[in-house]
Amino acid sequence: MKPTEHSPTSVLMSPRELLDRYAAGKRGFIGVNLQGADLRGAVLKSILLWQTNLKSANLSGADLSNSHLFANLIQTNLSGADLSSAKLIYADLRKADLTCAKLFKTNLKGADLRGADLRGAKLIYTDLEDANLKGANLKGVIFFAVNLNQANLAGTDLSQTTFIKTETTSAILSEPEAN
Repeated sequence: MKPTEHSPTSVLMSPRELLDRYAAGKRGFIGVNLQGADLRGAVLKSILLWQTNLKSANLSGADLSNSHLFANLIQTNLSGADLSSAKLIYADLRKADLTCAKLFKTNLKGADLRGADLRGAKLIYTDLEDANLKGANLKGVIFFAVNLNQANLAGTDLSQTTFIKTETTSAILSEPEAN
């Protein structure tokens, strides 16, 4: 099951309302529409955003550590964000900006990262099993003990990418040849 862009039951919420409710102790938000929201630098540790639309939102520099984001994150700015121990299982991160993001122990299993920009991101003990990174920008990325089992890296320039304690033999590194 993948996150949807628009849910018939989605609730339009302003960034201020989300931050106020979070400050009051609420951590779980379901079906919220925050498309294009400006949440730069927001501290949202351990937040649950389920079936949430964050398409084109600005979360640059945000602290989303220990969060659970089952969300539409297409073209979302997550540059410099702390996503340590976050769960983004099957998240849609197509064309997202993850430059210099902190992805320590982040679970991105099955995530769609096609065309995402991860330049300078630090992936340490990150789970990318079954993730699609086709065409992602991985220049200067360091993979340390990352699970790339069945991750699709086809069409991705890995020439300036560093792999340390990361096995790539079970990753998909090229397109299958046409018969």
